[in-house]
This record gives sequence, structure tokens and C-alpha cells, in this order.
Amino acid sequence: MPRPKGNTNQSELIKLAIAGIDAQIRELTEKRIELSGMASGATVAVAIPKVRKGKSAAVAVAAPAKKRKVSAATRKKLKEAAKARWAKARSEKSGK
Repeated sequence: MPRPKGNTNQSELIKLAIAGIDAQIRELTEKRIELSGMASGATVAVAIPKVRKGKSAAVAVAAPAKKRKVSAATRKKLKEAAKARWAKARSEKSGK
């Protein structure tokens, strides 16, 4: 196959390839931060490379809210209330 005539600017192609790779790295890093936040529940700060030279941004993922502890007595009350709601719903359904 014949080579194209004219100067092919190889450095420009390399710059574009690097920009594309940087974009993929940034996207994958964001996904990794999101997943690690889901798995550990801790705050994570990671530097994400930008396309611009020599700059990066730190992204922090907030920890999910801590679960509240419910006493056994409260669980029992909730269970009884749920049973009563379902019993009422079943009686209304069968009564119609």
C-alpha cells in the first residue's frame, strides 16, 4: 500500500492517543472509587489524572450513613405492627 503524501504529524497522533488513554484512566479510576466506596464504606481519596499537563484532582467519596442499632423490644414492636398491617390488608382484599 502506498504511503500518503505529505507530512504526517506523528507527534500530534501520539498526543491524541495519550489524551484518549488519560480519559480512559480517569473513567476507570472514578468507577474504582465508586466500587471501593460501596465495598468498604470508608472515605476514599484518589488523584485522578486530567488531560492537562501536570494537574490532577482529588475526589473523595463520602462514607455511607451508619446503620442504627434497634433494640430487641423495638424489633418486636415493628414485627407485630407489620403483621397487623398485613392481616388488615388480607382481610380487606378478601372482603371486596
